[in-house]
Amino acid sequence: MKTATYTGMDGKKIKVEYDEKAPCIWCGLPVESASMGGTNLCPACDCGVYRDGTKWTYEESMNQVLVVKRAKEIYEKRGGRKINEYERSDKPY
Repeated sequence: MKTATYTGMDGKKIKVEYDEKAPCIWCGLPVESASMGGTNLCPACDCGVYRDGTKWTYEESMNQVLVVKRAKEIYEKRGGRKINEYERSDKPY
């Protein structure tokens, strides 16, 4: 287990423990270190690049946007918190 420290919107430090061997939600490889996207997303995927340094194509990045959008819809249907209208969009960016 590792610890990541984030600074909240109020300026307070938040420490989160995570398993660096857990798979990234996008690429499936071990996370290894926390990213700005959280502890379940590897820094490479968070930046839109593969671990060898090559960038995702436009189509690959749009696919990830749609994957996240679908995950939010499933979460809401299962009774999770409602995503506010600012976060929700019918347009794939």
